[in-house]
Formats: sequence, C-alpha cells, structure tokens
Amino acid sequence: MNYFDGKAFSRDWTSQHIPVWEQLLRKRSHEPLRVLEVGSFEGRSALFFLQFLPNCHLTCIDTFEGSVEHRTAGSRHHTDMAEVEARFDANTLPFAHRLEKLKAFSIEALSELQRASRRFDIVYVDGDHHAASAFTDAQQSWDLLATGGVMILDDYLWQPTKPAPERPKAGIDAFLQARSGDYEILHQDYQVIIRKSWRPSQHAAASDLTIGGRSIAEFSGGSIKPPLVSFVVINWNYARYVGATIDSIKRQDYPHFECLVINNGSTDDSAEVIARHVAGDSRFTVANLPENLGQLGAAFWSLDRIKGGFVTFVDADDVLFSNYASMHVQAHLALPQSVAFTSSSVAETDARGNILASGSVAGSQGQTRNLHAQDSVLRLPTVSHEDFQQLSARTALVPKSASGWHWNPGTANMYRASHLRLVRRGGEARYMRSADGYFNFMCHGFGGSALIDIVLSGYRLHGENAFSNHESSPSLRSGTPEYYRLAQEATLTDIDFLLANAGRYVWMLDGGFWSVLDLITRETPKRLRRFYCDPRVLEIFLANAPKLAAEFRSRVFCREILARYSGSQARKILRAGFGGKLKPRAYGEMALSWLRRARSMMRKRK
Repeated sequence: MNYFDGKAFSRDWTSQHIPVWEQLLRKRSHEPLRVLEVGSFEGRSALFFLQFLPNCHLTCIDTFEGSVEHRTAGSRHHTDMAEVEARFDANTLPFAHRLEKLKAFSIEALSELQRASRRFDIVYVDGDHHAASAFTDAQQSWDLLATGGVMILDDYLWQPTKPAPERPKAGIDAFLQARSGDYEILHQDYQVIIRKSWRPSQHAAASDLTIGGRSIAEFSGGSIKPPLVSFVVINWNYARYVGATIDSIKRQDYPHFECLVINNGSTDDSAEVIARHVAGDSRFTVANLPENLGQLGAAFWSLDRIKGGFVTFVDADDVLFSNYASMHVQAHLALPQSVAFTSSSVAETDARGNILASGSVAGSQGQTRNLHAQDSVLRLPTVSHEDFQQLSARTALVPKSASGWHWNPGTANMYRASHLRLVRRGGEARYMRSADGYFNFMCHGFGGSALIDIVLSGYRLHGENAFSNHESSPSLRSGTPEYYRLAQEATLTDIDFLLANAGRYVWMLDGGFWSVLDLITRETPKRLRRFYCDPRVLEIFLANAPKLAAEFRSRVFCREILARYSGSQARKILRAGFGGKLKPRAYGEMALSWLRRARSMMRKRK
C-alpha cells in the first residue's frame, strides 16, 4: 500500500521503517488504538498510522519550529518550518476527524496529557535529537503508554560521529536502562521498538495493581492493596493426592494469597503429608478436625477463619495451574458487572495425572462477552497483554435467568467471600454434600456468575469422585446414581432454607426472591410445575406458608403460589398462609390464573 499518493513532501525519513511497523502492528490493525506521535514534521508517519490503523485516533505533538539543524542557515537540513507545517496540515486534512494536533514543546504537551490522565496504545518518539531531549520525551511518554502498548524510539543510530550529548542514542540508552525489566524489545536497529510488559520489575512489586499502566500504590500512597485470595483445601483421606494440591497452590504467580488446609477427620496419613508440604510457608495454616464435617460443612466452618475477599475451595485431589488466581482475579476486576463467582475450564486427568479430556464451561445464548478495556480497569502485572486479550474474548456473563448447571465442579470456581457468607447456613455443623453443589446455585441466584473458557486447573478422575466418574461426555451423565439421589435430597433442604429465611432475603433480593427459588430447584422452566407438585416440596411450602404470606402482599403471595401450584395443592398452601381461611383476593387470583391457563391452552391448540 502506498500511504503517500497525492501528498506533498520535501524529505522521506519514514518509508524505510514501514515494513517493520506493518509486521509488528498487523495483529492490532483494526483495533481502535490511541496513537501518540512526538515530532510529526510533514506528516509521513502520521499518514501511515491513520491509514494502516483505520480505527485509530492520532495525537501529534510538534512545535513546527524545527530542531537546531532545521534553523541553521547553510545546514543541509535547513528548512522553512512554516511551509513544513502547511504541508502537514494539507497532507492530514482528510483525516482531521481522527487527528489531534498539539502545537507545543513536548515537555509541556506531555505534562498536560499526563494531568488529563490520557493513555495511549502506541507512542512514536521522534522529537529533538539531543540526548537529554530524547531521554525526557521517552520518560514522559512512558508514563502515558498503556501497559502492553508499543513505543517506537527513532534515530537510535543517527549521526554516530557527533558528540554523544548531541544525538539520541545516549538518551535512549539511559531511558532503557532506567526502565530495565519493564519492557520487551521487539526490534533494534536504526529504531528501537519495545512493548511495555506486565512483568514485575524493580519499579513495581509482583503484587502491584496498575491502572493505565501506573501503579495503584503510587496513586493511593500504599493505602489500597491487591485483593487477598483465600484458598481452602478440604481433605478427607486423600493423602496420596493432597501434597500435589498444596504444591500447586505454592506455584501461583499471584503472590497475595493465604491458604487454609482442613484435614477433615481423615483416618489415613493425611496429617503427616500436609505438615510436610506446608512446612516453613507462613501463607499456609492447617486445621485438623476431629470428625468429618462433610465438604460443605467444612466450607461453612472455614468462613470464620479466612480473610480473603475471594475464595476458592480446592478439592484435595485437584491441582491449580500457576496462573489460576491471576486469571480469576483479573476477570473479577475487569468484568462489566460484579458477579458472585467465576468458573473456569478444567483439564480432566486420570489418577496418575494423565490428561483425558478438557472440561469446558458450558456456553449459552444471550451471554455478554468481553471485559472492560484493559487500561481502564485495575490490572495485575502477572497477566500479560496477550493473556488479557484471551481472557476478554473467552469470558462470558451467565444471565441470572439461565437455569441448569453451567459451571465446572469444585476447584474451578472463585467466589466472592461476601456472597458465601450471605448464603451460609447455620444450625448443624455437618453438611455431607459438595460445596459447589450448594454455593454455585445459591450464589448465582444472588449475584450472578461468569464463565472463563480457559483451562486453569486439573480435575482428577480416580474412581472415587462423586460428581464425575469418567471424563466429560455430552451423551452420558457424569455422576453416580448415589450422587444424583443425594443431590435431589439436598435440593429440598435448599428450598426449605430459602423459604424459611424469606424474612432475611426478600428485601435483599429486591423482587428476585421467587426467581432464585426457581433457580435452586435445578429444573428447567418446562419442568418446574411438575417439580413443585412433588409431595415433599408441597410439605415444605405448607410449613413455610405463614412466613411467606407475612412477607409478601396478599396479591403477590397468591400470584406466586398459583404460578407454581393449582387445584387443591394451591388452596392448601394459600389457606396455610392465611391462617386457615382463603381471602377474597385469593379467589380472584385463582380465577385469573385459571383464565390465563385456559387462554394458553387455546393458543397452543391453534
């Protein structure tokens, strides 16, 4: 592509670099990139950016007074700078709607951009040739460059016979040394091209959060810290696996975590294995419980003993990938709306760790994909630009109205601790059921969830799993018959818990109470009425009817009961709610309900 057809120029210092620019920027050529150019002259480089990046916005800084060589009479570079500016304006006129021209000294313009909290994805530094100026332009521009962005430093090999202070190389070298570890070199010849990296360096601790490429610690004076993640390993007689589980937590590239290992009444040598693997690591705490509280019971028990804002219950036979915490926390921080938990894909392995399949999180229509733009949200230095792009493309919100199971089991989920405490049940200490089987439905109903379709943990299949005894298959059920029987019984207790605590949750859910109730039945909308007609469910409603009637207005109570029951069952619940006698409102609502069903049946027949 010829970027300069029909344009007027006196010199060409740009064309030789274009093949390199095209190669490095091609993958992002259609993104709405923000480009900053320090030194524009007649606009050759500006025309390249505006045409090769058709959705970009370009900010150009130039005094249009030229450098010493342009103003020195007799110099071969002597130029009428008024004509240069006129050519720049004429050449870029067709792109005026995407161009911002700042006629100023770079030190002033860059400072103003910084005060305005501007950020750029590409910065091209081609200003004054003095070493001090090259260093200052690069240093000021660096603070404006979004992390993951590209900086092009021109004239690195310009006029090698001149004294060092009069040419850019010494200034560029000083800048690169000062920012050592903060970038990766993409190209080095006459120009040096670098990418601002996510790797922690001497300027930022590994746990630092950034926004727009700058440390939050810098903005907050150290008063704002990265999220603390709490891993809770719940182990019952998994001595042969739990050591590998603990070691995988130690390998997390996200350093801001604590881990509580619960030896849940084990009778094997788990205590010795756990002690050996956590020895000397202050981030780990061990609790040896005298009896097995069940996985859910141990999870409830742990909530008073952990401090993290985000929590993952780690099955003692699973392993985490080293980027598990980073990717989950980054998703939580960048999602377009807050969710109760995130769930990622897993690698399914056999007992020896050999991969069998990849258990992807379920997709569904209507999901909202993509995270907020990476330089507008809190960013982790342990998530690279490329990883953030992948995370954004493969993370989706699950509509709260979506019924069924959408997530991966156990270890794949990272919850907000506040939501876990919100749905925690009291009473007995022992809950002999899976933690995710309870928390996923309840937390999703209360706060929604998001799916990360990236493999971030390993799920071990060894013949003793309750949830899954073989690798994922769309045509086969995963769990054992006993698992499904216990799950059905657990569902009844969840319904009873929600109805019995209507007084606590009705106001909090702001009209969504009945939707959450339908969700935790685990049934599809078509099967809901059949489910509610189960005599065991009817007994739960009869027992809790007075509480429901007291919490809802008569019309709402009648309407919601009639949406789930009909005939004698509906009348029993309504009578129980109204103290044994139906109110006139109930008769009216029953008549309306009957008319609605009749109309629906007639439409279906047509």
